[in-house]
This record gives sequence, structure tokens and C-alpha cells, in this order.
Amino acid sequence: MADDPKKKGRDRELVSEQEHEVAYLMRTAKVTRQKALEAIREAGPSREKVMAFLQGK
Repeated sequence: MADDPKKKGRDRELVSEQEHEVAYLMRTAKVTRQKALEAIREAGPSREKVMAFLQGK
């Protein structure tokens, strides 16, 4: 993962446990920090899979 959140490309498809990415998940999915971190650990680094996990799909 790149450290620069402004980078584009494949980095946008992935999510990590970096604070700004967890905060984004918390805002967009309206979940707690703990739930966002759990989703990343369970669903893996794919942003699409993490969002699906959080939406209960």
C-alpha cells in the first residue's frame, strides 16, 4: 500500500488498517472503528469485499 492517499490506480482498490482508511470506512459505512478493522481482517484487502462484508452481503 502506498502511504500517499492521493495516489490513484490499484491503490484505490485496496484498503489497509491505516488510520485515514479506517476513518473513511467508518464514515461511509457508518460503523465503529472496531467493526471497520474487523471487516478489513475478515474480508481481506479488497475494498469491494470489505464494503460487502460491512453491508452484510
